[in-house]
Amino acid sequence: MIGWGSNGNAQYGYLKNPNDPYTEEPEELINGTIDPGHVRQLICGYQVTALVMDDGRMYMWGNNNSMLSLVEFANKEKYNTEVKKVAFSNYYAILLKEDGTVTGGQTLTFNKQTAYSNKDGQIKNLRTYMKDRKVLDIAATNNCYCFVMDDGSMVVFGASEYGEKDIPEATANEKIVGVKAGTRHFVAVSETGNVYAWGHNDGGQCNVDGDRCSLVYTGSKQSYMVDSEDKLVESVGFSGYPLGTDSRGRDILTRIIHGGKMTMTIGAVAVVVSTIIAVIVGCLSGYFGGWVDMLLMRITEIFSSLPFLPFAMMLSYVIRTMPIGENTRIFIIMIILGLLSWTGLARMIRAQVLAEREKEFVIAAKSMGVKENRIAFKHILPNVISIILVNITLDFAGCMLTESSLSYLGFGVQQPQPTWGNMLNGANNSIVIQNFWWQWLFPAIALSVATISINIIGDTLRDVLDPKSSQEK
Repeated sequence: MIGWGSNGNAQYGYLKNPNDPYTEEPEELINGTIDPGHVRQLICGYQVTALVMDDGRMYMWGNNNSMLSLVEFANKEKYNTEVKKVAFSNYYAILLKEDGTVTGGQTLTFNKQTAYSNKDGQIKNLRTYMKDRKVLDIAATNNCYCFVMDDGSMVVFGASEYGEKDIPEATANEKIVGVKAGTRHFVAVSETGNVYAWGHNDGGQCNVDGDRCSLVYTGSKQSYMVDSEDKLVESVGFSGYPLGTDSRGRDILTRIIHGGKMTMTIGAVAVVVSTIIAVIVGCLSGYFGGWVDMLLMRITEIFSSLPFLPFAMMLSYVIRTMPIGENTRIFIIMIILGLLSWTGLARMIRAQVLAEREKEFVIAAKSMGVKENRIAFKHILPNVISIILVNITLDFAGCMLTESSLSYLGFGVQQPQPTWGNMLNGANNSIVIQNFWWQWLFPAIALSVATISINIIGDTLRDVLDPKSSQEK
């Protein structure tokens, strides 16, 4: 037996510790004393593997906790002999015996199990229905099972999350001879060569209408049609990941999209918080002056003197150790970024308000008895709103970069929740940078393009809203 990939839970059948909850690979397979020409089926499930020989002998090994029926199937002779085929779901295995019966062992019983047939409709008790019937073929998705009966009909039971129980109506008029399953879809072939597929179709794996073949095979999100000469007729379904996958096999493109939403949300909320604080402090300080200006500007200087990134890292580390939910922690990070990034905008608003408060419309408002707070926020503030809008866009890009920096250093949003920053965190060693360049290049490009685009928008707003800037150019 030759295997590759993870072996953390005895996928290869080698025990690291005799007390581990694993089933060891049989000795004859380890030493290679079986005849490979007599292998009927080799199937891998989630941390479990099964091998079926032509004489009906079945070998099964792997993680007992991930396959709940593994121990009894591997060790009891009534299960591991006279086996024709094995099918794995996420947590259970079903066996098709050579006499046409099907068993799920003691862990998966068919008693009082509701099922669906393309011939007989809803079945209230699968065990009673199967009593005098024989099965030709079996298949299993993650959580659903399909039997091809000897009369050519099909029976499906289990958790139908993506329409696995919606068997095509055309199959009721034909005799089905074989069925295969992907992660969330089934593909069946009739004795006349017609192919039918149903279930989850997110990758186009069920787009087989009108296809004809002799045999069908499936991948996780693929369907393959083969003719009588073992030549591939057609393949449909998921063709791969455009930007590759990360170290855990997750789609880079999908994580960039969802990570972008999180990064931009954090940046936007942080900017809103910092803008509210800056507007209040800047308007009050610039309009009232005197001791109010002195007090507020000293507070501003205290905040601006804090080392921004180290202080943000320290606060993020503190909240990471707190017993709170991930969403709450992300919200606190947004607030922290907002509380530490308002000082520059507050000074700019103060300077503009100082210039505006000496103009005639402010004097006229005072002479009419308008309240001071109303003058500051209703009369002066609208005249400096253009500068605020421009700085908001620029600060938005800055907050995005800050969040990405925190996540990259491990102090921001944690995996598995994606952000552009923590996607780059896994690419901080030379091996990944040199050999797995797509894991860091595409998130970096997305972050760079977004930041540059937001800065361009900010510069454009400044040119449009500031007549003096346009005249100088």
